[in-house]
Amino acid sequence: MKPINRTERGQALILIVIGIIALIGMTGLTVDGGGAYAEKRNAQNAADTAVLAAALAKVHGDDWQSVAFSRAASNGYDNNGTTNAVEVYGCEDPSSSCGYYEGNSEYVESVITSTIKTYFAPVVGVRELTVQVSAVARAVPSITTQMFDGHAVVGLAPHDCQAVKYQGNANTSIPYGGIFVNSDCDDSAFFNHSGAAQLSTPSLCTVGGIQYAPGALDIPSITTGCEPVGYPPTNIVEPDPVCTGNAIQNGSTMSAGSYTGTFPPAGVTSLVSGVYCVHGDFRLNGGDSLTGHQVVIRVDGGDVSWNGGAYVDLTAPTSGPFDGLLLLLPSDPGNAPDATVTLNGNSTSTITGTIMAMSADVSVEGTGASGIFGQIIGYTIDLTGASDNSIIYNDAQNYDALKPGAVEQTQ
Repeated sequence: MKPINRTERGQALILIVIGIIALIGMTGLTVDGGGAYAEKRNAQNAADTAVLAAALAKVHGDDWQSVAFSRAASNGYDNNGTTNAVEVYGCEDPSSSCGYYEGNSEYVESVITSTIKTYFAPVVGVRELTVQVSAVARAVPSITTQMFDGHAVVGLAPHDCQAVKYQGNANTSIPYGGIFVNSDCDDSAFFNHSGAAQLSTPSLCTVGGIQYAPGALDIPSITTGCEPVGYPPTNIVEPDPVCTGNAIQNGSTMSAGSYTGTFPPAGVTSLVSGVYCVHGDFRLNGGDSLTGHQVVIRVDGGDVSWNGGAYVDLTAPTSGPFDGLLLLLPSDPGNAPDATVTLNGNSTSTITGTIMAMSADVSVEGTGASGIFGQIIGYTIDLTGASDNSIIYNDAQNYDALKPGAVEQTQ
């Protein structure tokens, strides 16, 4: 019988202890490492929500840093300096670590540092783990700017064929701004079927295709496949002029305010400056005359019809919140087209300011030599009639809309 070597028992014990330590280490790696991963994910979610809240608050002009700290705290990171720290910077701040966006004041950053206790890792001397995450978001401020890139004529119908038409026997001149057609109709978003007259403008930009007769267009730049703006447009805030009190007729003059019925009432040839809210149709017949300077006319639930031979002398305000806005038909995108606008006046008429009817069919049927000094925005646009058209766009004379701010996370 072989004698027992007692020294082997000691060797086995050492191996067992080493194995236990290794098992504890592996368990610590699994448990504590998993805890660190979960904590990093939670901290990243908190940083993301905090920076987006900060960016939105910055767009609105609020205290964005306080908003970020509050949002982080609501997600468990209260900046207590012991278990977690929260930092919020504008990327123009030298203390930020925004990477590519450093120095750009449109960007904000949130940084969260979190410390967690370990359960098994202390066996190998690791008593706590630290994770740090960051997030960057862009806060694009709201601005007031010209609408639809300054195109003089804008048809917003997203899918209609012949969304903008040029027809009739009259020449049409649009010397500045050009035409934008938002429709994606493949073959005739813009349509012309008569070569008897000519449309002159610097540019025609359509989302869809075009169809026209040879010789009908004098347009140096024609582009298809343009970027659509969506409908209803989200790149502008539609104005919302309101009226206080009722419009009052005094002989041939009317004061500003609300009016129900066909506008203007019989006998009125002059409008006092101000905002008019018309609940009905806005009609001018042949031989009628209407003068109004510094006026905004809002038409709710009715059509606009200015017939040939009418004398129209209307100009938009030159200051204030509705500077440059002459005629507004508030849009109803879910029911478009919901109204008609027919613009026709005699050769001595003067029409200055933006005509905004984003869910209406608009027809320009002859403006004479003086023309419309404005931007015409409709659901569809029909340039037609038997007398020449002239649409002369100058941004200084027209309405600049509020372009809403935007928030986007970048990293």
